[in-house]
Amino acid sequence: MSSNRTIIHLRELIQRHQTAPPPRAAARLETGIASVDETLAGGLPKGALVEIVSALPGCGASSLLVSLLRKNAAASRWSALIDGHDNFDPASAGEAVLSCLLWIRCRTADEALRSADLLLRDGNLPLVILDLRGNPDAELRRIPTPQWYRLQRTIEPTGIAGLILTPRPMIPCAQARLLLQNRLSLEALDDEQETIVRTLRMELTRNRAAMSHEDLAQAG
Repeated sequence: MSSNRTIIHLRELIQRHQTAPPPRAAARLETGIASVDETLAGGLPKGALVEIVSALPGCGASSLLVSLLRKNAAASRWSALIDGHDNFDPASAGEAVLSCLLWIRCRTADEALRSADLLLRDGNLPLVILDLRGNPDAELRRIPTPQWYRLQRTIEPTGIAGLILTPRPMIPCAQARLLLQNRLSLEALDDEQETIVRTLRMELTRNRAAMSHEDLAQAG
């Protein structure tokens, strides 16, 4: 095939791609938490990473985490919690949650990311949560950027909803990023967790349905 015919053929393929019907909306895992499901148009997207940033102290992230685990257990679904710095208090969740929870206690961010990679490759759990809020900033800064893209490529062909809790924005390939905006008073921290969760305010600071060409280049 001559170079001119090759170019014409490529143009025809591009034209067909541009006129193709838009892809169907991605499947979502409904969390049962109104602020999450409404902000993300139905829940956590499957086959993608979502980042929830808790930059402020007392913003309710721990209550949100426990509520997510409880509602997932109530729906008879298993969850995996990769505890980046062994901070999770199992007593806060209750026996019903623990019976449907794979809790992986890690000491470093590197251990946590390797655990996440294994679980995403396994592909058998509907919800995988990676909690990096307690890890030292020096550890988090040493995470290579390509490692996030590898996790994204690993989760894409699965039906897993991947949620990562971070102390600051740090995942460049997250499909969505939510910023917790609350700053709870000491009195509010004495409230029931479900009461706290109902008051949570979230700002959607990033939302995209697919990786851009620039993202794919970095991932490669």
